[in-house]
Amino acid sequence: MMSFKSKEIAALLAVLALAGTGTVHAETPVYTLKGITVTANRQAERLQDVPANVQVVTEKDIQKRNVQNTAQAISMVTGVSASQSVEGTVNLRGYSSKNILVLVDGQPMNTAWNGDVDWNMIPVENIRKIEVVSGGQSALYGGRAVGGVINIMTKTQKQEGLHGSATVSYGSNATVNQGYALNGKKDKVSFGAFYNSHITNGWKDYYTSGSHKKGYSYTTEERDARGTSSYYLIGNRGKKYVMSENYGFNIGYDFNEDQRLTYKFTRANYDWEYKDPESYIRKGDTVIWPGKDIADSKYASFYGTRGWRAYNMHSLTYNDQKNKIHAHIGMTDYFKDGYTQPGYTQGTLDGNLNGKGDKYSYPSKSIDFDLNKRWALGNHNLLVGTSYGRDKFDETIYSINDWKSWSSSGSVEQKAGGKDKYWSLYAQDKWNFAPKWTAYIGGRYDHYEDYDGYDTLLSGDNDKGSHSYHKFSPKLSLDYAVNPDTNVYLSYGKSFNTPILYQLFRYSTRMGLIYPNSGLTPETTDTWELGLKKKIANKTDIHADVFYAKTEDYIRLVSYAGEQGKGKRYENNGDEKTHGFEISLTQHHSDAWSSYINYIWQTAKNNGYKDYDVPRHLLHLGTTYNKAPWTINLDGMFISNRYLDITPGDTKKYDYRSGHFRSRDAYFLMNLSTNYQFNKNFGLQFGINNLFDRKYYDEDISTQHYYIGDGRTYTLTARYSF
Repeated sequence: MMSFKSKEIAALLAVLALAGTGTVHAETPVYTLKGITVTANRQAERLQDVPANVQVVTEKDIQKRNVQNTAQAISMVTGVSASQSVEGTVNLRGYSSKNILVLVDGQPMNTAWNGDVDWNMIPVENIRKIEVVSGGQSALYGGRAVGGVINIMTKTQKQEGLHGSATVSYGSNATVNQGYALNGKKDKVSFGAFYNSHITNGWKDYYTSGSHKKGYSYTTEERDARGTSSYYLIGNRGKKYVMSENYGFNIGYDFNEDQRLTYKFTRANYDWEYKDPESYIRKGDTVIWPGKDIADSKYASFYGTRGWRAYNMHSLTYNDQKNKIHAHIGMTDYFKDGYTQPGYTQGTLDGNLNGKGDKYSYPSKSIDFDLNKRWALGNHNLLVGTSYGRDKFDETIYSINDWKSWSSSGSVEQKAGGKDKYWSLYAQDKWNFAPKWTAYIGGRYDHYEDYDGYDTLLSGDNDKGSHSYHKFSPKLSLDYAVNPDTNVYLSYGKSFNTPILYQLFRYSTRMGLIYPNSGLTPETTDTWELGLKKKIANKTDIHADVFYAKTEDYIRLVSYAGEQGKGKRYENNGDEKTHGFEISLTQHHSDAWSSYINYIWQTAKNNGYKDYDVPRHLLHLGTTYNKAPWTINLDGMFISNRYLDITPGDTKKYDYRSGHFRSRDAYFLMNLSTNYQFNKNFGLQFGINNLFDRKYYDEDISTQHYYIGDGRTYTLTARYSF
């Protein structure tokens, strides 16, 4: 097991301790409790008064730190961890994107295919503000909002005239980022357009493992670094090339100073491939290539996959501030989503890894509508609304002649797909029933239905019928304002999470036999939270809370003996319990210096067994210095080890306990960014990620492949605006 170096935390703490001698006002850190939020209760409120853990990341926070993608921006807040892989998956209080509702300008971004979010396809340079609300929020937002809500708001033009910006950066792994925007406002009309691209070529990526066999040799460097005697690294996919491109426009019209209509469109493209794969398998001094698997004499998957994704996102929003009416309709259309891979039959590839393969295509589409109105009635502030949504996906698997081409000709081998829809009514009353007491009483009724499910492998192109469910999600929160600077709150909510479409309807034979299960029912989660928010002399902000969540009818992949033989399928099976506490502290040492530290301890049990995907400890800390023309940020993150659980009763000779093969290391990463503003229009930034060049093993949960974390990287960024 790679040990965590205490001297590195000591170094950062020493820096924080010195953060008390500046003279000029600092930028407001991301962790401050100042500001206004609109996400937690669908209305503008002071963060201090919201009975939940709500944190805001602003455009300035993103620019002043060496943030390269949206996942990195979100990972700055308490309780959030983002994998350091190029994919940048996000985890909030132990919940993955499948259990977190992610909105961009009010439009859900969780794919209808599997509920995940493609963070690289949300352009970070176009973000105005991110609001992260932790804890169950189904009473206002419905399914997916079990772990919380992440609301991303993009830029719109509010000042008269024509304005623009350009951002260009270059860094390690041949990484190039570009962002250009042009915005204008003339009388009642505002408009804007943007283009962003991110290209990297050389990111370290997934490794393939195998057991030791007689007659084959491995060098010491190619063994698992933690010394397991029976398992070795036997190859890797090589360097990963990634291209992410986004462009779009917005147009708005102000009917008057209170009423506004805005339309936003975004097109996103995301492609990846692997280059220069390696094999560590040797017979004597000869490297066996392309990588013959020792165990079953088939080619090992060192060469990885090639992937393509593209979506169009439409968002139309109407706001009436005078009459307190909000309406939104939008669509997220993943018209291209999938990957190709080479055939595993021996002899199908030439020396350059060209040849036949398979294509997996699973486009999906989501349509959403929301309308609400608010009334002020004495001590009551009443919100009433309705929502409607519809999802669909269609998966096709092809056998193709050229696995490196998305458009290669071939034959269809399998089809599957399905749809779901919902409608809901929700209401919430903000009731100031006493001078210092405020109650939030509300709930949401949802009617959910899945239908038109089919597959062509299991039993022909069949209709799997329709299944409908009714769920009511209540929410009660109490806030006690001890004084203008201190609030204590208690909150209870019930959330639900509907089955993901591919869990219901997908039948897979490629990576193990997985059956569909159209009879899945929604998971339900009860969440309790007790919190404190306190400000001290306008210099110190403290936020602490304790939380507990229990999910029943938990959906998991379990063994199943179906008509095609032994395999697995998703079933409602048992429960999941999560609890922990969070604390964050922001300190303004002087006008020039500010520091922050936040920590979460959490644990989860799945059917009584520890869930090793949830890190027990997660720590963020850092400091900011701002004295024109310089801004310097030093940020650190520690995440504790996460083991891959071994099935109870498993008799394998190896296990996944700490120090053994495929355990996920604890690591501490420190990032440094320096900004120099030449004038109000032009500035330069130099950033170093992983300052101490830490090496560690981690895993991408979405793909269940592990990798060695990237080492120290550098980025130089230029920003110009007018």
